Amino acid sequence: MKMNRLLWLCVALISLLNFNSIMAQNDEITQQQADKLNSLTFKLAKQGRYEDAIKSKERELAILKTLYGERDRSYIKEMGYNAKLYYRNSQPVEAENTMVQVLKLYAESISGRDTLYATYLDNLSLYQASQNKYDDAFTNSKRALEIYDSLKIDSYDLAVVLMHLAEASHYKGLKQDALKYEIRSLIVTKKTLGEHSDEYINELPYLKKYYLELDDQKNAQRIDETISRLQEEKKNGYEDLPEPIEFKSVEECAAHNDDALKCIAYYLTHTLNAPNMNQAAQYILNWSTASGDVNILFGEELSVLATSQENLPYFIGFSGAYSYYSLLEKKKILDEDLFIKAIDALLAFYEPNSKLSGKVDLLEKYLQLKEKGKLEKHLRKTYQKDMESYNKSK
Repeated sequence: MKMNRLLWLCVALISLLNFNSIMAQNDEITQQQADKLNSLTFKLAKQGRYEDAIKSKERELAILKTLYGERDRSYIKEMGYNAKLYYRNSQPVEAENTMVQVLKLYAESISGRDTLYATYLDNLSLYQASQNKYDDAFTNSKRALEIYDSLKIDSYDLAVVLMHLAEASHYKGLKQDALKYEIRSLIVTKKTLGEHSDEYINELPYLKKYYLELDDQKNAQRIDETISRLQEEKKNGYEDLPEPIEFKSVEECAAHNDDALKCIAYYLTHTLNAPNMNQAAQYILNWSTASGDVNILFGEELSVLATSQENLPYFIGFSGAYSYYSLLEKKKILDEDLFIKAIDALLAFYEPNSKLSGKVDLLEKYLQLKEKGKLEKHLRKTYQKDMESYNKSK
């Protein structure tokens, strides 16, 4: 009797394990189906087929709700995207209603005080403004702004919130508020994207509009002049690079690695007479000297680049190229192959600039070796010699 009972328990346990295994497989398949629908929705939206994209997204939402429930982060996120699809399909009422649900679920399940909640509030404001519901739009963009201000975050998303707030203020007849929020929006845009960015230049006409509504002809004219100047500068190669700073710690340097990469990319892809070259060069020098993420090895051969004013642009060029690959590959000291890549980047920078700077003997030698197919072999020997010297000095 006991044996039969034991046998029955074993069979039941095996059956339960098999059931759980099958359910896990079904979950996996269902998640795969959701992923496929997500991909399909993106493709349909890219093609402008928003009605079909909405149908695809709603099928995906039904799967996610079955799998995880409507309070799951992924479900809420995809519902937020569905609201955007409704808006793009000229269905602002459906977009608004969907976003109201998103905000409710997100606040109850995740947070009512983070940047994503603020973004959802601002999206709701946009959908309401498109229906001329400017009081509601103003209220929700103002709530979004309060969240950003409490978090002390400056980002382009904040700039967009301020743009929408300025627009809602304008339609509510709050002319001074419209001007105030628009000016702040442009300050944030300039700080985050630069004054030569399309986003900054394309927003300036709205500032002009708000000045004209206050009958401020002088400042409206000034904005026209600013637009013309920025467009001309942009055409002539001006770019918005970070201002050079004196880094006081490796932590401060690390926080500016992306800025360093931006300056390096600019420096290595422009001629020495380009508008922002001095700015980029100074940033590279300041950053590479203080960074804890790179250790640039100037061996005996390459140290000649630091010996004269004529060679200095290529000292900075090598520092930049070396730093670029260090950050890209997360290697403080480059390996042999990456060292060769850095030299290749330096030579690509040198060739179009040699007429401006004058010829550099070492780099001319490298170009001749490259033409003969002997440069790589030479650089490998150079690298090994430099590493030997470095290891002995430690």
